[in-house]
Amino acid sequence: VGGACVSEELFPGYQVSSTSYVSTLLLPQVVERFDLARHGYKVVKQSPAFFVPYPDGRTLTLYGDDRDLAEIAKFSKEDAETYPKFHAMLERVGAFLKPTLLKPPPRVDAKAPGDLWDLLQVALAARKLAPYDLTCLVELATRGIVDVLDHWFESGEFKAFLCSQAVIGANGGVHQPGTAFLLLHDVLGGVDGSAGVWGVVVGGMGTITRTLAAAARERGVTVRVDARVRAIELDGKGKAEGVRLENGEVIRAEVVVSNATPRRTFLEMLPAGSLPEPFVERLRGFNDLGASLKVHLALSELPDFTAMPGKSPGPQHRGLLNFCPTVDFIEDAWDDCRRGAFSQRPTVEACIHSVLDPSCAPPGRHIMTCFVQYGPRHLKTGSWEAMKETVADRVIAEMARYAPNLPQAVLARHVYTPEDLEKVFGLTGGNIYHGAMTPDQLFTFRPAAGYADYRTPVRNLYLCGSGAHPGGGVWGAVGWNAGHRILKDIGRA
Repeated sequence: VGGACVSEELFPGYQVSSTSYVSTLLLPQVVERFDLARHGYKVVKQSPAFFVPYPDGRTLTLYGDDRDLAEIAKFSKEDAETYPKFHAMLERVGAFLKPTLLKPPPRVDAKAPGDLWDLLQVALAARKLAPYDLTCLVELATRGIVDVLDHWFESGEFKAFLCSQAVIGANGGVHQPGTAFLLLHDVLGGVDGSAGVWGVVVGGMGTITRTLAAAARERGVTVRVDARVRAIELDGKGKAEGVRLENGEVIRAEVVVSNATPRRTFLEMLPAGSLPEPFVERLRGFNDLGASLKVHLALSELPDFTAMPGKSPGPQHRGLLNFCPTVDFIEDAWDDCRRGAFSQRPTVEACIHSVLDPSCAPPGRHIMTCFVQYGPRHLKTGSWEAMKETVADRVIAEMARYAPNLPQAVLARHVYTPEDLEKVFGLTGGNIYHGAMTPDQLFTFRPAAGYADYRTPVRNLYLCGSGAHPGGGVWGAVGWNAGHRILKDIGRA
């Protein structure tokens, strides 16, 4: 089980978080309601949260507390003074948005009393935001991340770090509208009650889905794997009544709930003519192209950073490792992708899970997983299969600029390209969020206006994946919301 939230033994003795790799957004309600801890769920907080080395030998080490100010001051005293104000703004805007995560967004075509009430509730909540914060919310939702940051900060190094967080999973650069919005993930999530920090799941990210499956089985649910769905079955009135598997088996059901991407669910698994044409047109234009890759490295020893030497576990190994030295560096990497090529010098965010969870690697060894950008779903020349060694070489070379021992420490490597993310994990277009997290594809418009409440144009068919509100990330929020919607619709709420 797990889809893109899975642990795999890619190398003998190593448990690898193949796609999603750290946890911060998983709803406490999900953890508590299904008693995941009893089934083996445990998260180790990353402290520091981030370690960022720079070419000139300086480093930025962020803990998510007051220690961050001294770190930022190494690059700009003014930015250190400004950052608490910036973060406070994000927290206020995040506090406004947080309640919207656990309910369907209001319909823009609201006519029924209940829909009008939902719309009114959002309007009333927005009125509680100060005009300044409301303006900031609009800017975050509609502007490129670098355009927002230029109004707040002066340090190019610090802005580069923040930009790198906002473009994770984006098929675009730092000027793409809406990229600033993803910074709100920093205040919407947390670990053990600490907001804005990340954690390593013991046993890998697959522990989340494994423990959810265990909780489901305990409640009488039958979980089947290796049972790929070919089509959604409809009755004579166009109502969903089950699914047909690749082997021809038909499973009948009162309700069908799809965790597949919107494009796969609606355009590949339903018979032609079963959906309204305007809805089909919306889905055909739904932006679900990704530009992300994953590179996994089995290591004989830890990276020995020039800026912070040492091969024993230290703060430079415990957090997320960020290799994005300048804003122009990120934009150059995107420019290569925009032209149809893998970045000559890719942006890399890495995590050495074995430092916090020794169980995921053999004794004395380590596993390093790297989130890499950018690579187009379709290369202009050549194939992704032929590019895999080049991808690994470039990623390792980029990190070796800061940790020269890394190339010799690599025992084995594995690459997932955008093509692999689609074919192996079902992520259409290689998009890790099931669709771009841009203003035109969020809230009421995810996946389409009028259908953001987990219902679909096909009766008894619901959407519960990242292509629905509130979007991508290992939240549990979409499934939580969809489940409550279904229970209400069938009279069991």
